[in-house]
Amino acid sequence: MTIRISRRGVLAGSAGTAMLLAAPTVRGQSINRDRIILAMTQEPVQFNPLLYVNAGTENVPEACLFDALWDVDDKGNFIPNLAAQVPSRQNGGISADGLTWTVNLKRGVKWSDGQPFTAKDVEFTYQTIMSPNVAVRSRSGFDLIKAFRVKDDHTVEMELSRPFVPFLWAWQNMHIVPHHILSREQNIQTAAFNSQPIGTGPFLLRSRTAGSHMVYERNPNYHRGPAKVRQFIHKFVPDQMAAYGQARTGEVDYLALGGVPNDRWAEARAFPDRDFLLYPTPNVQFIYYNCGKPQFADPRVRRALTMATQMQKSIDDIYFGTWPRTLSYLQPTHWAYNGDLRDYTNDAAGAERLLDEAGWRRGADGIRAKDGVQLKFTMSTTAGNVARQGCQALFQQNWKAIGVEMEIRNMPASVVWGEYTTQSRFDTLLVAWDPTVGLDPDYTARCHSRMIPVKHRQGSNYVQYENAEVDRLLELGVTQTEQADRIRTYRQIQAILHEEVPFAAQGGSVQGHLKRKQLQGPTPNQYVTDITWNVYDWAWA
Repeated sequence: MTIRISRRGVLAGSAGTAMLLAAPTVRGQSINRDRIILAMTQEPVQFNPLLYVNAGTENVPEACLFDALWDVDDKGNFIPNLAAQVPSRQNGGISADGLTWTVNLKRGVKWSDGQPFTAKDVEFTYQTIMSPNVAVRSRSGFDLIKAFRVKDDHTVEMELSRPFVPFLWAWQNMHIVPHHILSREQNIQTAAFNSQPIGTGPFLLRSRTAGSHMVYERNPNYHRGPAKVRQFIHKFVPDQMAAYGQARTGEVDYLALGGVPNDRWAEARAFPDRDFLLYPTPNVQFIYYNCGKPQFADPRVRRALTMATQMQKSIDDIYFGTWPRTLSYLQPTHWAYNGDLRDYTNDAAGAERLLDEAGWRRGADGIRAKDGVQLKFTMSTTAGNVARQGCQALFQQNWKAIGVEMEIRNMPASVVWGEYTTQSRFDTLLVAWDPTVGLDPDYTARCHSRMIPVKHRQGSNYVQYENAEVDRLLELGVTQTEQADRIRTYRQIQAILHEEVPFAAQGGSVQGHLKRKQLQGPTPNQYVTDITWNVYDWAWA
């Protein structure tokens, strides 16, 4: 890995790919109006929506195969899906004290095997979420349900032990699974269903070719009406530049998620027969420090490592200024963002002083060590993501200058975001995550001490961070009904996280997508991580 980093060099990719993409013209291939081909750099590995989901990637099979009680559109409005209406105080679905929720379900909905969808499926979904034997991605809000009652086949009633403000978001982010299939499984986590799912969604999974693509066929009995194309193909192209090349030549109809490399945005905007979509997301990209590893147990070390990084340079030179700098797990435009946080990065001298103070001294080989442990570690992310690889090279250079050795160890998405992440086997990650309860600032699943899956079989606190005051504030924040009170609480949480740095925020993710002009339906939605949130409505003009 070279130390000298140029703005263009880190994004150029291989020489062969650069030559392939050198010509500015677009070669059009004929459109097959019976199908849509979506390309991403990452590959989904399991399709049970209650289990761990690699946000963005595994949202695709989730949206194709399953439904939630309600969705959220690109204006931020909750819209009914499996529920006949979104409960509110006005329609009687939520009691005056906010503790009793009544959900009336849509009638006539069927699972893709022909069985009827009923309230038993919603009840079973809730019971599975709360089962201590299932490592679900989040129990936030569900753990406050003290009574779940099936009133009849199309009505459920939930009684909360205390108000939970983002309860609508919790259910929007959790899709319903079939009782008649999964209730027979002894171990849901290893069920055949997870790779051969039955859902109520707009498509049926017909085939999966590992490392290549998945083929979906239209569900003719979908309760919102049949999807507008017969076939939907989810293609995996690990190399971002190669994926961009396929979007240009017409091998794929829509390039999303990682999307267009940031240094090619101006070029992509100029294509006459393509639409370039600027796609703001709820995601923030971080350096994740595994607090369970000895070199990261002391928050001073994590802060020093963060101080040494050139975060703004990474945004300016590698993301070409297309991302906003953020110092929090929230995008800087979020209503709860703490604007008083100070950016202490790009301070190598301060980082060295802090490491000295923490007892990490340079050895004869120049690498810092303490109590026989050297400050050496790996950093992993998705192989083929050229921008992240450029960031890794920059951070590697930053850390070498202060006596820290970092080895870049990237893997295919299906590997790095599997148990390597969920079982906290990594040293550090370069990763983008979203708030886990929609756009609510609740971050319980990612940093509450009860949400460490390797210890408690729930949540997504993969960095194994534990702080009793943060726990207390997280538990308080979801009960506060006044936004001003919530702002104060979440500003405190952000301030502690900024000081102790279990994860170092880099920037707010903004993606550049490329699609054929004739493809209608794909619409940026800043409220969700799922770019296929309305896939049933995609069609050719």
